[in-house]
Amino acid sequence: MDVKEVFDSLARQEGPPSTTNVSRAMATGHARRRRRHAAVAATSAVGAAAAVLVAWPVHPWSERQNSIVAALPTAPSAMVTITVTPRPGRGFAELKKKHPPKGTIASVPPLMMWVSDAPRKGELFLCESGPNGSSCSGFPPLTKEFARIQGKLRGKAVWFGVAKDDVHGVTAVTKDGRRLQANLARNVSPGLGLWAIEYPPGTDVLRLVITDAKGKTLQKIAV
Repeated sequence: MDVKEVFDSLARQEGPPSTTNVSRAMATGHARRRRRHAAVAATSAVGAAAAVLVAWPVHPWSERQNSIVAALPTAPSAMVTITVTPRPGRGFAELKKKHPPKGTIASVPPLMMWVSDAPRKGELFLCESGPNGSSCSGFPPLTKEFARIQGKLRGKAVWFGVAKDDVHGVTAVTKDGRRLQANLARNVSPGLGLWAIEYPPGTDVLRLVITDAKGKTLQKIAV
C-alpha cells in the first residue's frame, strides 16, 4: 500500500473526502523533513567552527615553548620565567687558569665570581667575569666588617663585593625608599660569600644594608 492509499483509507474512516487533502499532507511531510535536515546541517557547521576556534591557539604555543618567558595556554595570565645563568666574559678561561678558585666559582647574576689566593701575603683576589670581560682585584680579608664593596662594573648599574658567611642578605636602599635585594652566594670560599646587585640606571642608591639569617642588621655601607 502506497502513501496515497493510506491517506485515502484514513479519509474514509475519519471524515468526508472533501476534508482531507492528500497532496497537501505529503507536501507538509516533505517540508518538515527538509527543515530537520537543515537544522542538523547548521548545528554541524557551528560545531566545526567552534572546533576551529578552539584548535587555533594551540599552534602559537608550540612555536613559543622555547621562549624565555611564555604564556601557559591553560592559564593566559600565568607566566613562566626561565632564569638564565650568567655567561662568562672574555678572558674567563685564561683568568681561571692564572688565578684558580679557592673554593668554587659562583653564579651571582649578572656575574660569575670566585675567590683566589693573591701573590701578596695576607691578601685575596676577587675575580669576576661577565658583560665587561674578566678581571681580578685584591682585597684584605674581612675582620671587623661583615661585608665590603669590591667594585662597580664600568657602564653598568652593578655593585659587587664580598661578605662573611654570617651574612644572609644584602639590600640596596634607594632615595625614594625602595629596597633592592642583591644576589648572594654563600660559602664560595672558606668563610666568605660573594654578592652582586644590579639596579635600574639612574637609581639613586643611598646605602647597602647587610643582614643575618634572622633579618637583623649587621652593617650599613654608604654608597
